[in-house]
Amino acid sequence: MLEAARTEDDGIPVHLADAAALPFPDGFADLAIAFMSLQDIDDAEAAIGEAARVLKPGGRFCLAVVHPFGSAGRFAGYEADAPFVVDGSYLERFRYRDELERDGLRVVFESEHRPIEWYVDALVGAGFVVERLREVGMPEEAVENDRHRRWQRLPLFLHLRTLRP
Repeated sequence: MLEAARTEDDGIPVHLADAAALPFPDGFADLAIAFMSLQDIDDAEAAIGEAARVLKPGGRFCLAVVHPFGSAGRFAGYEADAPFVVDGSYLERFRYRDELERDGLRVVFESEHRPIEWYVDALVGAGFVVERLREVGMPEEAVENDRHRRWQRLPLFLHLRTLRP
């Protein structure tokens, strides 16, 4: 990915770094984005702290994660009206693994379920003010078959926009 970015525009600096130890000075940026990554970062709290550190006052941190409700349970079947079942506790943190295969490519995601409260507490603890929270569902145009229709009953993603005062 780094090479592809450099090939596209070699005038833009590209870095490979640990999200919990960013190679930027304090107050370096106006905007930090964590898109579909915090649920996969072991030390997400440190990564959130680093976002706060590198942002200027008035800067924003925007994040999107798999909605915690979706990682807390599973559908009992593939039917559009299949019940969604939470066997354990939504409120407890736990590790989970998703294996996906498409067009001959296999990807394994090692993630951690964290409830919404965990994300908000980590953000506030790092000094952020939460400006907006959205629970994004599946729009009708994304439904490819009846099997997907069941996902319209749950939020798929959690989006948060925060401010560093």
